[in-house]
Amino acid sequence: TKASDAMAEAIKKLPVKGVWQVYAHKLRAYVIGNDGSPVRPHLMLVISTKDGQFLACEPASGDDEAGGGNVVKDRPTPEALLAFLKRVMTHPRVMNTTAAGEKRKAARPESIRFADTHTASLHLGEKEKWAGETACPYVEGCRAGLAECGVDDVGFAPVPPDLIESIIRAQIEPSMAPDNQEWGTQHLPGLSQSVDGFTDAFGGSLFAAAAEFARVSPWTALAKRRPVQISYRLVLREDVAMRLTAYVSVVGSKEEGSFGFAVHKTLDEAKRAYEVEVRGDAAGDDGETSGESVNGQSCMFASVYETPFEDVDDAERAGWDLAPMEDDPGEFYWPIFCKMAFEKGEGGTEDALSLTRPAIVELQCFELSLKAVVALIKSGELRSVDDENQSAEDGKPRTVQCETFAGSAGSETATIDVEVSLPSLDDSAANEGRDAYL
Repeated sequence: TKASDAMAEAIKKLPVKGVWQVYAHKLRAYVIGNDGSPVRPHLMLVISTKDGQFLACEPASGDDEAGGGNVVKDRPTPEALLAFLKRVMTHPRVMNTTAAGEKRKAARPESIRFADTHTASLHLGEKEKWAGETACPYVEGCRAGLAECGVDDVGFAPVPPDLIESIIRAQIEPSMAPDNQEWGTQHLPGLSQSVDGFTDAFGGSLFAAAAEFARVSPWTALAKRRPVQISYRLVLREDVAMRLTAYVSVVGSKEEGSFGFAVHKTLDEAKRAYEVEVRGDAAGDDGETSGESVNGQSCMFASVYETPFEDVDDAERAGWDLAPMEDDPGEFYWPIFCKMAFEKGEGGTEDALSLTRPAIVELQCFELSLKAVVALIKSGELRSVDDENQSAEDGKPRTVQCETFAGSAGSETATIDVEVSLPSLDDSAANEGRDAYL
């Protein structure tokens, strides 16, 4: 447009000052979007690297979102970011230091280096790779428009990690959290940040196994909380191996609005959880059985709004698989892996439930168990609870070969034989009047 051309010509005549790092960052916060649904806003951060000043611009007249503040509700297009940068050149304002809020003399930078959320840490410490990198869409998307303004030196550069942690994480994002935000799974640390040995490859395998579990509606094949025994041999190193046994079960259903997958270390723990499911919480003399049934580990499925931001960002960046919500187009079931410990209050204190992240070996148990259970449900060998053809044969172990990415470097995998069986519940109170194999 003529106005845009005139603005570009005016910017060309401005004095040249400094070097800019421009970072379009998807904030770990939610605001209400234009359609009334929560959205994660984006921060357009302009850093004048030679003097350390963070730059924004004076608000523009009209409703042009990119012409005013540096936080926008949607991911900025290259055109929107370019419009914002032009405004920062012509109407700059300092956001930090003792000069915060002061106007700064209009100027155009010598050069601009771009990064976005997905490329923020790309080639950190490998400066020789920066020049040809075009993974950040703003490098090519803004190049022509900036050249018209006399800024020809445009490229990519990653963002210093301490800038993200000390400024964005510690200052900007907390200021956007609502005062009444309740503690929940969203505040669990991310898997890649808190679990030693967690890699993108393992995350991809773990999320894919969880997504397939959600797709097969496992509650149609197994009674809820009915223990399933999982056993496999884990080689820790060439001369050390151990056999791991766990008891897993299906929790809830989509129809109930909440579902997932539980892992218990002992059959007694798994049976207690099953008894509570079958008989109800009132069965316990003083509620202890109900409380104890909470102990263990689970993968519960939730909306993106309940999922730790780190997991969401890692999944989007690495392209991990997610199962779509059939009744809510565009939304997905996000797996949340956690360990739960119930502590009964004593002396008048309240009961407490703590949530933490499983270790890598425990997450591997989820990976293998989910894959094995899904494979047997698909083959029909783990049949529906009301299948007339079920028999005591169902108690016999079946072996499923599953790939694990745990402890892998890159895309290395190991194939592990996972033994799956339905243990007898003969001595379980929940099993009164039922067959031993459901």
